[in-house]
Amino acid sequence: MAQRVHESVEVQAPVGDVFAYWSNFENFPNFMQNIEEVRMTGEDTSHWSVRGPLGKSVEFDAKTTEMDPNRGIGWNTVDGEVMTSGEVRFEEILPDRTRVEVTMNYSDPPGGKVGEVVAEAISNPERIMREDLQNFARIVERGGVESQTPGR
Repeated sequence: MAQRVHESVEVQAPVGDVFAYWSNFENFPNFMQNIEEVRMTGEDTSHWSVRGPLGKSVEFDAKTTEMDPNRGIGWNTVDGEVMTSGEVRFEEILPDRTRVEVTMNYSDPPGGKVGEVVAEAISNPERIMREDLQNFARIVERGGVESQTPGR
């Protein structure tokens, strides 16, 4: 069954720092519990390895459809065992406080064993997303941005 997840978090950091850290997808394993690895394969393409609950890795390729510090980041899967799309928006609340809103769409899982693993992995996506966003906020708020943001 297709699912949509929407969660948000407020981060005690300037919007520019929040965007810079999030826009480096290779940082995702640092704060997202099910992401094993993200590797940039081109200017707007990336390869993802996601951990399933039974230790099974699921892989997919994604295309970044939007990368704008003033609007946000959008993506969709172009190939692989999982089909997702979504967006993240960054809103300055105060000069040193940012709201991060994430919306993710999961398509119907593929059949077979991989489908079962993916279905289990996203069986409670709201809780997982909420925890991941809290992890993200902790890293950015304690200054992890400077040491892990690439020179772009």
